[in-house]
Amino acid sequence: MKKIFIAVLAVAALASCSKEQTVNVDKGAVIGFDTFVENSTRANDLEVGDFDFGVYGLVEKGGENALIFNNQEVAADGSYSPAQYWIAAAQYYFTAIAPCTNAKWDYFTTTAHTGTIAFDNQAAAANQDLLFAYVKPAQTPDEIKAAPDKVGFTFNHMLSRVRFTFANGFGAGSNIKLEVTDVTITDAYATAQLAVEDGTPAAAWKNFGTTFSKNFGQVGGATLATLTDTGATMSAATEHFYLIPANKTYEVTFYVTLYQAGVKLDTYARTATIPATDMQKGMSYDIKTTLTANNTSDDGQLYPIEFEVTAVTEWDQFGDGDITGNVN
Repeated sequence: MKKIFIAVLAVAALASCSKEQTVNVDKGAVIGFDTFVENSTRANDLEVGDFDFGVYGLVEKGGENALIFNNQEVAADGSYSPAQYWIAAAQYYFTAIAPCTNAKWDYFTTTAHTGTIAFDNQAAAANQDLLFAYVKPAQTPDEIKAAPDKVGFTFNHMLSRVRFTFANGFGAGSNIKLEVTDVTITDAYATAQLAVEDGTPAAAWKNFGTTFSKNFGQVGGATLATLTDTGATMSAATEHFYLIPANKTYEVTFYVTLYQAGVKLDTYARTATIPATDMQKGMSYDIKTTLTANNTSDDGQLYPIEFEVTAVTEWDQFGDGDITGNVN
């Protein structure tokens, strides 16, 4: 495949909120859970009420501590079994990670609030979101007289969300349509680890493992695959996927099929380079490029059909053969 360079990388920041939420505990009974997800807007993203999560919960009292929740599966509605109960005059720490069903992560901890998340992005096929939440409630009162509020988890995204956008740059009236297929990152990180200290995830992932290829599919999906010249620049995007955040250069391969006057004429294999970018967790990245005559074909140049006038034959001179007419 011939190589081109993708020069534009657009980044949309997701607003963040405090990772530590306080729950006032002044009542008593079963420990219950409630959830909220920051900035979930796309099809693959985990939304409130449609995912389960694993809970780690530590209770401390009188110099003793117990991990009463150790990856306890909690359903989307907050239910779990068997129930655990609030203890008076005790301090609690809660960490939650989602999803729990078909999870591709492990959390190694003895304290609930400090440990390491290990994530397998290849096993998740880059289709799985990864959410993290931490809650440190105030100490329970010396006497619990009524049922306490549920522990409210606000989840934050731990991965980068990525998609590709391609535009038809051949210009208005060119009668050229393009179809982009098999967009593939060839060297995404397969595994990595994220340290958690006192309920706060580290700024960056580390201990990256091997790489793998991830196919983002056909630009625009099945119903909007062709970038048509409509008088304005036409663009379309792949579905979005999730990558382990890293500061690296990525190699991308894809195919461009060219149509003229509605007829499929050729398909070109292309390789592109995404410049080194320090991707962050909880951020969305739209990687954009415009396909033109300079970067669509295999030889890197589609030459325009040009016309010129080379000669005009001379008129024959006036001569014999005069025509005589009568005037009425």
